[in-house]
Amino acid sequence: MKIKLSFFILIFIFNNNLFSQNTIGLLENTNQAYDGYTLFTPEESNSVFLVDNCGRSIKTWTFSDTPKFTCYLLENGNLLRVGASRVEIRDWDDNLVWSYNLLVSNGLTQHHDIEPLPNGNILYLVKETLTEAEQIALGKNPALLNGPLSSEKIIEIEPVGTDAINIVWEWRFADHLIQDFDASKSNYGTVSTNPQLVDFNYTDANIDHSNWLHLNSIDYNPQLDHILFSSRTLSEIYIIDHSTTTAEAASHSGGNQNKGGDFLWRWGNPQVYRQGTADHQKLHAQHDAKWISQNYVNENKITVFNNNSDGTNTFSSIHIVSPSLDINNNYEIENNTFLPENYYWSWSGEILEETVFQEKKSGVHALENGNLLLCETKKGRLSEITLTGDIVWIYRNPVGETTFNQFATNVEIFEGNSIFRGEKYHKSYAAFTGRDLTPGNILENINSISETCATLSVTNAEAIDNTIIFNNPVVDQTLYFYKPLETTKVKVYNNLGQSVYTKASFSGNELKLPYLKQGLYFIEFIKQGTKQIEKIIIK
Repeated sequence: MKIKLSFFILIFIFNNNLFSQNTIGLLENTNQAYDGYTLFTPEESNSVFLVDNCGRSIKTWTFSDTPKFTCYLLENGNLLRVGASRVEIRDWDDNLVWSYNLLVSNGLTQHHDIEPLPNGNILYLVKETLTEAEQIALGKNPALLNGPLSSEKIIEIEPVGTDAINIVWEWRFADHLIQDFDASKSNYGTVSTNPQLVDFNYTDANIDHSNWLHLNSIDYNPQLDHILFSSRTLSEIYIIDHSTTTAEAASHSGGNQNKGGDFLWRWGNPQVYRQGTADHQKLHAQHDAKWISQNYVNENKITVFNNNSDGTNTFSSIHIVSPSLDINNNYEIENNTFLPENYYWSWSGEILEETVFQEKKSGVHALENGNLLLCETKKGRLSEITLTGDIVWIYRNPVGETTFNQFATNVEIFEGNSIFRGEKYHKSYAAFTGRDLTPGNILENINSISETCATLSVTNAEAIDNTIIFNNPVVDQTLYFYKPLETTKVKVYNNLGQSVYTKASFSGNELKLPYLKQGLYFIEFIKQGTKQIEKIIIK
């Protein structure tokens, strides 16, 4: 029984350019993909989208401006999003709940990332400008001066009413510097024996001393009450204690760890505190460091997107890092170098036969089942990867300066479809309780072959034969054919269009399938560019 049905975007397009690096679209959705909804905010759009694994719209929110850059779906169903000029909270029905402009109201320049806290407050990365005179007062070597310096601080705000805030906590990088250039300054000391502080005069070929830190992500661990953030320029990630008061955060004592606002842990480039050599550097211009949630596979470890993986500007990697803590939640250090010595897990490779390499932005998000959601910002592409390195879900944002056809083969038309990050939420996430989650259309909605999630098609090919399968329904997980097949590729999909079995090359008159639950499946046969789909029932 041959079928000729529409072919939805979650299955591979049937054409001779199937694995071309220029193929664009939602090309894979296997049974290993995490069963959830994906949230993302295109950089060239005022909207935020929630889609299912088939690319169908579940929910759309529209904000007052383009993003700067990230968004979070809160447990109560509200969406928190930073825009180019203000941060906003909208409810599930897209009604504005709260809006605030930090720059206009407080002269604070928020950038890159924020982090919602369990108590309803929000952590912000904020730029802080230090004049050359202020830098000299902090022990900066005058030879390194390059005008005003863009330093950083972290503030915690409490939203008030519909358009106001209280700043309830603050931490400044400038309070945790050490230098051995000017002995007359209070922060003078030995850099190599004070890894809890940052060397104000550290420099390398990549550092611009007008933008010395360039923090690009922030995360919070509620069990530890610790904050994690990432410095692209120094190629390090840091953890500080959030249990301090603002006064303690500016000092070297106080808080649960009694270290004030000093670094509890830092990792990625020990050369910054004069430990190790270039061979010990593990991160290069990384982004999106964050903890893996409790009760997830690899809980409490840290994921990070390593943009310039080994410093050669040729590929990117995603890593899992496992800091070591003692019974008092102190991070272990050996010979003045924070542990571990290496990654817990690492992946670098190809997607659609093209090496993953993103020079800027991008990210990685850990999922409950252990899979990782990789975001390539410039490509506007999200890919889900298992811990064994299998690519099990791919989706390319079709929304940007205009709405693109998901299946376009000309990469250049996707200029302007970038996304900063993406996050995937399980269908049981609290925000979805009692909501209408009926899937709508795919976002591009101009793709005539993307009509339904569970159907397949045969295109541009003559059938291999008439009905191939002798026994249908299938018993004992074994297919018998009317006549032997020769060098044929076989793929089996469930009724959601997810790939559940692939055999790259098969010859013979019977095929033993892996265990499959009872139900409807589609089986695809491919031979020398000719493709045929049949519907089978497993008993």
